Amino acid sequence: MRTLTATFFAGLLALTMGSALAQPKLRQTVNVTGPYVTIGDFYSEAGELAQTPIFRSPDLGTTGNVSALIIAQQAQTAGFVQAGTDGLTTVSVHRLSIPVNEDLISDILRNTFAERAGVEPTEIEISYQAPLPANMHADANAVSPLTIGHVNWSPRNIRFKAILNVMQEGQSKPISIVGSAAQMVSITTLARNLERGAIISANDIRQERKSAARYAGREYLAASDLIGMEVRRKMRTGSTFTPRDVRAPVLIKRNAKVTVLYKIPGMNISTQGKAKSDGGKNDLIEIINPTSKKTILAEVIGKDLAIVSGTNTQIAAFLENR
Repeated sequence: MRTLTATFFAGLLALTMGSALAQPKLRQTVNVTGPYVTIGDFYSEAGELAQTPIFRSPDLGTTGNVSALIIAQQAQTAGFVQAGTDGLTTVSVHRLSIPVNEDLISDILRNTFAERAGVEPTEIEISYQAPLPANMHADANAVSPLTIGHVNWSPRNIRFKAILNVMQEGQSKPISIVGSAAQMVSITTLARNLERGAIISANDIRQERKSAARYAGREYLAASDLIGMEVRRKMRTGSTFTPRDVRAPVLIKRNAKVTVLYKIPGMNISTQGKAKSDGGKNDLIEIINPTSKKTILAEVIGKDLAIVSGTNTQIAAFLENR
């Protein structure tokens, strides 16, 4: 009998504690995604009445304060008789959203333009001709908060006009965007003025992003093609380089005295000659024997040094009367 009584009171105590734990409590801060705030948003343990709306939500991305007393009264009117203020004066209600800012707009446009141009999105640079809509938000639970409606743009005509659709309150709201979108390329330019004959170093050049349309059909040199080369003319800061602007450094100057090497198995011959033109490394230049006046082609391999690439007959004629 004692065991039965103890079991009964233990069950009653558990039921009482469970009922106490299950008491509804008003939340001090509420975050919502939809257009209405429900009893379940405000109160824990709202049960079957949790989905019952009692207030409109603030505008997307904004926060509003609501009187705790009015919340309790509205909830009670809706049938949730346990509703109280739980010692609170006001409750903060925030409407969650997805900000439709410049980053989001630029990302969707850049991806669209890149797909049309057949390039990577990072190669597209966008600017806007008019201010973008301010403080615009999309539904927080929207699968596609921002979509492309219509875009008028081509890589040749960099100006664009686009209609984008923003999902708000479950409906699509169009916005108009105008600007320019250009495919950009990395171009090596001159970082400082250089005089004719200067040798280009890494400190003399820099990388700049330029419009690909501006350089279409033009051949320009990359940094790897420039370092160690000699400029053929005076060049200004910001200039780009074409193959005509640079050459290998002049190692042999016209009319300079040149040591000419001729190597064959088991024999090395060297003689002196006179250069008929300037020459950089690996250039083929004409060397004249000052005595015989014979000329031969030689490859420049160093400062005032060249190696012969002709035939034995040519070498013999060159060496004649040396």
